[in-house]
Amino acid sequence: MRDHPKFCFLHLFPLVCVAACKAMGRISLLLLLSVFIVTSKSQSCTENDLRLVWGSGPWEGNLQICINGNWGWVCDNSFGTVDAQVACRQLGFQTTGAAYRMWSYYGLGNISTPLLLDGLNCAGNENRIIDCPRPYPVGVVSCLYNEIIGIVCPSGGGCTGNQIRRIRNNNGVPFRGNGRVEMCYNGQWGRVCDDSWGSNDVKVACYELGFTKQRVATYCCSRYFGQGYGPYVYDDVACSSAETSLISCNSRALGSTNCAGSNDAGIGCSGTITSSCTNGDVKLWRPSDGPEYFGLALYCKNSKWTGVCDDSFTCHTARLICEQLGYPGALYYRGEGYWGYFYSTLGNNGVDHYAWSCSASHTSLSQCSYYYHSSCNAYHDQFGIMCTPKDQKSECTTGTVRLVNGTSSNNGRVEYCFDGGWASLCGLSAPASTAVCRTLGFNTSFASIYNDERYGRNNNPSSLSYLSCPTSATHLNQCTAIRKGNGGCWRSVSRCGKEYSVQCYNNIGECTDGSFRLVNGTIEQEGRVEICTNGLWGAICHGSWNSIDAFVLCRSLGYGGSGPTTYWTSTFGLATGPAPWKNVLCYGWENTLFDCQKTIYPYDSCPVQNTVGVACKDGCANGQVRLVGGNFENEGTIQVCYSGRWGQVSDQGWDANGARVVCNQLGYTGGNAVPTTGSSYGKSNLTIHLKFVACSGNEINIDLCSKTKLSLNNGKKELVTAQVAGVDCIYDVPTDPPCIATPPLYNTQGNQCGAAQNRTVRINPDDSPGNGRVQYCYNGYWSPFCNMDPVTASIACNDLGYTAYSWGSIIDNGNYATANLMNISLFDRVSCTGSESSITQCTLVPSDPSCTPYCSTNLGLRCYDNTIPSNQCSPEGSLRLADGVIDNEGRVEVCVNGVWGAVCDQGFDKTDAYVVCKQLGHPELEPYVFTNSTFGAGQFPIVYSNLGCGGYENSLAACQKQTYPNTTCSRNNVAGVLCGYDCTDGDIRLVGSQWNYEGTVEICFDNLWGLISDSVWTLSTAQVICQQLGYQAEGTLAVRGSQYGKPNNLTIHFRNVSCNGDEATFSDCSYSTLSLAQGKALLATDDVAGVKCYTPDQCVPPPAATGGECTNGALRQRGGQGGIPEGNLEYCYRGYWSPFCYLGTTEATVACRQLGYSSYDLTVIFSDGRFGSISNTSLFQNITCEANPNAGLLSDCQVIDTCQSTCPNAIGLRCYESGNCMEGSVRLVNGSFTTEGRVEVCSNGIWGTICANKFTAIDAYVICKELGYGLLEPTVYNNSYYGDGDGSIVISELDCKGYEPTVLDCAKKDYGSFTCSRDNVIGIVCQENCQDGDIQLSGGTTNTQGTVQYCYYNTWGLISDNSWTDNAARVVCSQLGHTGGTAVRGSAYGKPNRTIVLSSVDCGGTENSLQDCQSSILSPDDGRSLYPHVAVAGVMCVDSTPAPTSGTSEVVSTNSAAVGLAIVMIFLILIILITIGMILYVFFMRQKVIRTNAVLNEPRVKMSGLGDTGVNNPMVGLEEEGLEDFNTADQDELVDRLNKM
Repeated sequence: MRDHPKFCFLHLFPLVCVAACKAMGRISLLLLLSVFIVTSKSQSCTENDLRLVWGSGPWEGNLQICINGNWGWVCDNSFGTVDAQVACRQLGFQTTGAAYRMWSYYGLGNISTPLLLDGLNCAGNENRIIDCPRPYPVGVVSCLYNEIIGIVCPSGGGCTGNQIRRIRNNNGVPFRGNGRVEMCYNGQWGRVCDDSWGSNDVKVACYELGFTKQRVATYCCSRYFGQGYGPYVYDDVACSSAETSLISCNSRALGSTNCAGSNDAGIGCSGTITSSCTNGDVKLWRPSDGPEYFGLALYCKNSKWTGVCDDSFTCHTARLICEQLGYPGALYYRGEGYWGYFYSTLGNNGVDHYAWSCSASHTSLSQCSYYYHSSCNAYHDQFGIMCTPKDQKSECTTGTVRLVNGTSSNNGRVEYCFDGGWASLCGLSAPASTAVCRTLGFNTSFASIYNDERYGRNNNPSSLSYLSCPTSATHLNQCTAIRKGNGGCWRSVSRCGKEYSVQCYNNIGECTDGSFRLVNGTIEQEGRVEICTNGLWGAICHGSWNSIDAFVLCRSLGYGGSGPTTYWTSTFGLATGPAPWKNVLCYGWENTLFDCQKTIYPYDSCPVQNTVGVACKDGCANGQVRLVGGNFENEGTIQVCYSGRWGQVSDQGWDANGARVVCNQLGYTGGNAVPTTGSSYGKSNLTIHLKFVACSGNEINIDLCSKTKLSLNNGKKELVTAQVAGVDCIYDVPTDPPCIATPPLYNTQGNQCGAAQNRTVRINPDDSPGNGRVQYCYNGYWSPFCNMDPVTASIACNDLGYTAYSWGSIIDNGNYATANLMNISLFDRVSCTGSESSITQCTLVPSDPSCTPYCSTNLGLRCYDNTIPSNQCSPEGSLRLADGVIDNEGRVEVCVNGVWGAVCDQGFDKTDAYVVCKQLGHPELEPYVFTNSTFGAGQFPIVYSNLGCGGYENSLAACQKQTYPNTTCSRNNVAGVLCGYDCTDGDIRLVGSQWNYEGTVEICFDNLWGLISDSVWTLSTAQVICQQLGYQAEGTLAVRGSQYGKPNNLTIHFRNVSCNGDEATFSDCSYSTLSLAQGKALLATDDVAGVKCYTPDQCVPPPAATGGECTNGALRQRGGQGGIPEGNLEYCYRGYWSPFCYLGTTEATVACRQLGYSSYDLTVIFSDGRFGSISNTSLFQNITCEANPNAGLLSDCQVIDTCQSTCPNAIGLRCYESGNCMEGSVRLVNGSFTTEGRVEVCSNGIWGTICANKFTAIDAYVICKELGYGLLEPTVYNNSYYGDGDGSIVISELDCKGYEPTVLDCAKKDYGSFTCSRDNVIGIVCQENCQDGDIQLSGGTTNTQGTVQYCYYNTWGLISDNSWTDNAARVVCSQLGHTGGTAVRGSAYGKPNRTIVLSSVDCGGTENSLQDCQSSILSPDDGRSLYPHVAVAGVMCVDSTPAPTSGTSEVVSTNSAAVGLAIVMIFLILIILITIGMILYVFFMRQKVIRTNAVLNEPRVKMSGLGDTGVNNPMVGLEEEGLEDFNTADQDELVDRLNKM
């Protein structure tokens, strides 16, 4: 029988039995037995009275207290002996020997009896426990019904006659038939001596107590049941066994005894039933008080009651017994030891040799197998059960329903009347929610199901699990109530892990069926998707919601852009209506979601936390602008398009230059552009795309201006506070008056020029020859020109001596403001035909005296000397781009007549620009056209105007055009061109390295390759770059300082880039863009960014042939420890086993899932070769599960296999099957000393480490505080100083404030939301609660001797014994308050695990403290290194009067020499007294937990985890539904609590 696999399950400690029950189905036992009925039928009682229930007499039992006229339970949290003494005193007993028993020892409480008191902490002098301090008010408790306190009051209390009792005041085995025998004498309980005590005496005592005389056991010496406290009153008992009472036996005279010491007599009794029974009946037997559905299982055989054999026992045997007795089922199993043994009169050694074997299919015991079992041959082969009780309450009518604690009558927590009491639902389906709402009178079948307990908890334990309803149910009478339990076997009475609530609806016609809308988005293009059905707005459950479904929805709402963003998990808030649709499946051609496939409520449902949202796109082009909100089309708030969505421009930095660019871009090239700020035309509900826009005014679109472009999320945040920019593009521009009346001054002849100069021209003498203000001699005045055409300019240049090349440039750009010169022309114009040899031959058109031409700026003229090389060009018709920022942009200049000339932008369009770019060798992309002299007017004449290219020409000269001097064009209207590269905006490439995986980052923006400034260049941004290029993020390096070179022919496009690391492309990040001019200017001062992405140095394609080593897609681990799911990971690729050179966390989780380890998402990835050397060449680059993170196989993910890859070591992987630590625990690992090490925290039952990213001393402070160390600033190591361990990195970006009690209370990123190198695992060194210079001794047998520990940098350390002398010892002893001492070397008192802090100590012997001596102070690193190689110093102190000894080996000094000897002596005496008390207490408590090995000489198996305590705890392991199985840490906690019993 001892080898039977269920021996522990059926016979031994209840913790093990409960664990076994859990293994059979994890029945929820936390409050399983909370259905006991108190024996008293009346709840009326006197306030604050106490009573004990369910014991064998009034001296013992579970403790109840009367509050407000009702009895309630007392919790066992922090309950101790002192509390038991106060309770015994209040009950009228003596306090001597008072003991307490935890874990609802005498039975679990009835759910109708409340838990009232918790956390009692009596001082001992109270007369009532209600007066004891406690942390909670009455009725507020942290315990459960399996944590009720029981007490034993073994001394005091009255009795009558010569009755006997059995009593136990120890915590040994829980047999209810066993105990110490005491007899009533003179109205008081007295002890029975074990002199000559034998089995006949035991038989009589057992019989008198109601047991059989069969199967008894004799005990002596108080060994098993605790010491008695009264006098010995009965001695030398000599029964014949025929007697019916102990007082009838021969003995010494009552009250006369020679017994002394611990010689109490003990008994072990067995129960029996002598009456006949009907064969096949079953019964539950108890030796004392308790509910009828609780006891040993008995079976009537041959008309006699016999215990049911526990061999082949299953929970179905218990179920059928309970059902035969009329109960709904069985709650749990409890071994026979809890009640005591039952002796059957059937014979066969008091037991049945046959056993039942029942299964789930059986509906009665008669269907079970019943067969002979040779091992059913002893009294301990029995079992007991607790059946599920029948209805206990009558507070409601079973089958009714109500909504509780809601905000209105149509919502609340669902409570269903079950077994006569209101019970919450632990689950709620769509059909059940419909039935609930319809039963309550609502007129729609829709309901919202909530599992977030928004309407609170009932918290009442119940055996109801959920309601099972058909989809057509319209009333709860069509549903079935499902009880809690495992496969219909064990029943469970427990609280719900989650209590479900519901929102019911009536059709009030709030919308039109078939309508859609977006709700609760920050911007108008996004929100929670809602659909109108049956007149109600409702949400859509996520199901298979994807971008195709979102596209159909967005298109039906008028948003035509492709690639909308989809959201799940109620990103835009919880729905206020039902969720009628789930599993929407569209193909893209549908007009609305109504045309798509879907599942309709109530055939499916989901919690409100799982509804979908969308962010639609408008279908606009990047950089496109429009105006909204104005009264006219040429004014309004500016909206600009990026990433397919319209957005706005912040008015920060908005000025006239930006307004000019926007107006030009919109086609309003004439007139003024007036900027507006402060959202003057209104602010739309759109994101802010741009801020800090800075334009020169010449850009052809706003995208070419410098600006900060915000990511979508940052833009939405900015929208809350930002004001937006607008513009007014005004048509009617104020201009100078065309003419004024001739001033009288000029009506007379002037003397500025003579007759010989009349009608000649000159360049103002203050200007350069051939380049300046042009003047004409008229009526004796040098008059400026207000008008001039190219023909006249050519004749003028000829007159000025430029005869070889007379084409001139008319300068009308305001360079020649009038200042103190004339602002009128004394003539209307000079008109030449071109045939004149001198301007004097041209026609002078005089002005009307009443209308003389007015010009606020005079015209200038530039003539050209074609003999100067800088003015020369060839061949004729060649082109160049001048003054551009980069090579392929600039002002268009064409070689005509051997001199460069400009091109007028009038009529110049993209076709003309295309011909320019084609002639220059840049035919790839559509060019940009720049007008208004974007690249400056240049110095050469405008030689072409009104170009009309067809696009087929190979040169600009071949196009139709007007040629100088037949051109009329302002110098402000010179054309420019940007010939784009063959790149697409957002493209990225790396340059400057021989390897394609590293280099300076070049990015295409506006079809132009450019650079990124390395200001604010971070690893997360570099990772986005590498991922966009197809590399993995792991191993990426962010390279600064133009390490790979800085191309000088490119602009800097971006600065201040901010990526989180999870963006799909660089374009999704936030950044500031620069205009071309600014970017080029910054190139001289800014360094540019680079990256190094991980990849093989040379691309070797994977093998083309297929191997036969393995099945494609298979996985295996090699090289790990046996029994642990770890090792080098290998994947079967094209029939060959291949290692990994990279593995992401998502892919690692999928791999573990494929390998069969699916309990945890936590994994550990190793790249250090710790699992042995294998090939470091992977046949592929990477496997990515980004698109399918929930895949069950890696073969379901994308294999990136362009190249093979090599790495220093193949990737190793550890998976997890189970955890073994207490959630949230923290420890320091791998340090040389206890105060230091790698930080490990228990997450999901697994020890993991913390990433160094953003880890600070404040985080370390919280950890040290949690570990109980000092509160001074700790030291932080962020480079895996104490090793990276072998656990997962489970926390990153820890952000503690310092006040948190545990590290788990700090803000942080949890596993799966970050990446972290194993070289960046955190380690810390905590400081202790000591002051520098303090001394303490350890390891000695008295407080005057020991190893010296010295506090340095608030941490205890040791002293090397080199140079350790008596002088130093005297100083130490004096500092500790002794009169003298001698040095002890060689680590004589032990060598604690602490660093060496002092060496070469040199004292004179008279110093006040060791700090005053000379010594070498060692650094922590030096101390660690020295520790293994030196012995440590100790002392033996002496006093003029011998110091008293102490039970402790450690005493701590202060650093004050002023502590007097008398104070020290008093302190030591107090220590001695306290220590002696503690020793006695520990000794007494340990004696109480020594378990018996002598129950009929049958050995018992000890419970794992409780060592030698031998405690049979019947309730250990009970749990609430939803909690994890017990682990080692749980058992350790229970040990601490049980040791208090």
